[in-house]
Amino acid sequence: MDGKYWKLIRAGLFLLLTFCLLSGILKIMNYKDMGGGGGWQRFYKLEKSADVIFFGSSHAHCTIDHGLLWDEYGIAGYTLSAGDQKIDSTSYFVKEALRTHSPRVIAVEMLGMTDAELVNSSTDVYRNSLGMRWSSCFGKYIGYMADNMNMGREERQQVFFKLPVVHSRYGELTRSDFEDTIPFMMGYRGSYERVSFDRPEYSDPEAAGSLDPQRLSMLREILDTAKERGVYVVLFASPYVVPEETWMQFNALEEFARQEGVPFLNYNKLYDELSIDFEKDFRDTGHVNNYGAAKVTEHLARFLEDNYELPDRRGCAGYELWEDNALYLRNKELGHDLEEAQDINEYLAVVSAMEEEQLVLLALTGNYNAQGEVYLDRLMELGITREEYAAGGLFLFRGGQRVLYLPGREYSHCIDTDFGELHMESAVRIMEGEEKDQVYLLADGKDYAMVENGVNVIVYNEALGQLIDAAGVDVYLGLEMTHCEKREE
Repeated sequence: MDGKYWKLIRAGLFLLLTFCLLSGILKIMNYKDMGGGGGWQRFYKLEKSADVIFFGSSHAHCTIDHGLLWDEYGIAGYTLSAGDQKIDSTSYFVKEALRTHSPRVIAVEMLGMTDAELVNSSTDVYRNSLGMRWSSCFGKYIGYMADNMNMGREERQQVFFKLPVVHSRYGELTRSDFEDTIPFMMGYRGSYERVSFDRPEYSDPEAAGSLDPQRLSMLREILDTAKERGVYVVLFASPYVVPEETWMQFNALEEFARQEGVPFLNYNKLYDELSIDFEKDFRDTGHVNNYGAAKVTEHLARFLEDNYELPDRRGCAGYELWEDNALYLRNKELGHDLEEAQDINEYLAVVSAMEEEQLVLLALTGNYNAQGEVYLDRLMELGITREEYAAGGLFLFRGGQRVLYLPGREYSHCIDTDFGELHMESAVRIMEGEEKDQVYLLADGKDYAMVENGVNVIVYNEALGQLIDAAGVDVYLGLEMTHCEKREE
């Protein structure tokens, strides 16, 4: 073989190897969730295309509840967004998404159309570009960002090859960098926080402001891209405490949408229709909480169902991730209900009423009966007898049915799940001259036994490997429940 060609082959192999190694490193080192949404990594892995893809800033991923969309309407949705995303990044998100998927509708949240001239920062680059695969679209996006930010050649190359992130995350890596623990995440980032605000008022509610021409150009690109692909577009604005200048820009967007023949659902003009409550439906000035999100999602789902003939995907093969996501969100709601329970009796009432197939570990620990039978009636509703209460031990329930009882103060049992091991162990130890129960309730290697004298409870979903709640009541301190801190996904 000619030496010249052999050198070319070796150079090509070297470049291929370098690319593969860089891709592997970036898969681990890359930030997985740059400010919200379901993320590009999960989006690329979807076996089926979402029928509706939502785009925008945090207003998108804090507002559209994909569990509700699925459970009530069978809509397979996905949110591709990033915190504080502007319309320029959204336009490239749309181009890349429609390059790889075929939704029937895209819904674009309009906060990124407000404010003045488009000016990007390094935060915008990190949050928006790192998750995208290398492609011609990605190359054009980086070129645009580099020009917008006046990057030099070296910085432009580093951003294109995603090198800055590799040098900044060695000390931050966690299990989630190596394994996606929530592969079913479709992009909804809910919250049960409640903060009260005054309903905003405006000097001239009908006044229209001015829109940045560059932002309008980017929005037109989105409309053109969707039209070329035969995809419908819906524009919407999430409810929040809108400044007057932004309100006027939304009014201008209304006129623009009317001229373009595109629907624009400005939920800031639908407070009364949706019964938006400024005392209960917001987590902060910029975002609705779960209660407000449910109201917006219900309205938007009905609008989509009435206008775009979306298929009901519930029960369809290939849409199991949407089923898992809906279950995950229902479990988070259950976890909230458990955390809201004031005492052990209220807590056990919630446990007794659970509808999903959950695993419940309940351990009577130490001097659990120091206050007598103050919660025995609730235990009996679960199927625990008075004699078993007197003997103590650990009870295991699955789907409301008791499947295991380990009586007394000394026991050991393990359950293997697809996501790890649940280990339950109790032994009597002499400590400072007294007998004490040493109890361990381990899930994924972490001990969730909360109290030494009272009741310890773990509520766990085996299908998803999801810890819903771990709590305990120390009877020497009263009947109020103490809950573990769960890592927020």
